[in-house]
Amino acid sequence: MVAIVPVPASPHDPLLEQARELFREYRAFLEETRSCGTHIPKLEQEIAELPLPYAGDGGDVLVALVDDKPAACVAYRAVVDDASTCEIKRLFVRPGFRGLGLARQLVVTAIEQAKARGYMRAILDTDANTMPAALALYLSLGFREYTSPQGNLSFLALTLS
Repeated sequence: MVAIVPVPASPHDPLLEQARELFREYRAFLEETRSCGTHIPKLEQEIAELPLPYAGDGGDVLVALVDDKPAACVAYRAVVDDASTCEIKRLFVRPGFRGLGLARQLVVTAIEQAKARGYMRAILDTDANTMPAALALYLSLGFREYTSPQGNLSFLALTLS
C-alpha cells in the first residue's frame, strides 16, 4: 500500500527524521553519480531545518510510504520574487523502491497541491545525464524547457492553470 504524506513540522514526529534521511540519501546519490561530485550549497542546513525551507515558504515536503516504510520524497516551495511560481526539488526514490511509480505519484501530488495553493507555474531542474528517467518523467507530465540547458542541467517548466 502506498501513501503520500506531508512531513509534519513537529520535531518529535518520526516522519521528519525519515524525510531528513531521504534527503541525505538524495545528496549521496548526487555525489556518487556525478563524476566531479557535487556540492549543493546549504543542503545540510536545509535538511536540519526541514520542513521549514519548504512548508514555511508556500510549499511542502512529501514522503511516499510503501507499507509504512519511507521510500521516496519530493518537495516544492515558492520561487523568490515570483509568487505565482513554485519550484519542485529533491525528488528521490530509494533504490529498492524504484519501478513502482512513486516518482510520478509524488510529482503529480506536488503539482496538485501547488495548483490548490494558487501557483500558476512549476519549475525545476534536472541532470539529463545522471537522471534520464527523471527527465523523461517530467517531459511525460508536460514540463518543457524554459531556458537553455547549462551543462548537463535541463530547466523545465509546467503551466498549472
